[in-house]
Order: sequence, then structure tokens, then C-alpha cells
Amino acid sequence: MIPQVVKVYVKGEWKTRKQGKDKRRIWRKLHLAVDVFTHEVIAAEVSLVYVGDNEVLPTLINPS
Repeated sequence: MIPQVVKVYVKGEWKTRKQGKDKRRIWRKLHLAVDVFTHEVIAAEVSLVYVGDNEVLPTLINPS
């Protein structure tokens, strides 16, 4: 399992980055478990930006 980071821009975010902030933003992380042979996403978890990969890894390995 190889951790990957994906940045997704939502509507208006690119403009905000170029012209400055106009309101507060809350960042999220998308944690993915990917099969290295088939490249299939096995599990996914969304967390707040301050949650580390090591905290989410048990959930990705053994989804309930």
C-alpha cells in the first residue's frame, strides 16, 4: 500500500488562490488505499488536515 496525496480544487478556489482569500476555508485530506498490482482503490477515508496518515491507516487496512 502506497500513500498518495491528491489536491482537488473546488469551484472558485483557483481564483481565490490567485486573487487572495475572501472567506475562511476548511481543508480536508483524502486517504486512499490502492492495490499496487491492479491500481484499484481498495478503501478511502476523508479527514481533517491535521489528522496524520498513521492515524487513518488502521481504518484503511480493516474497513468496518
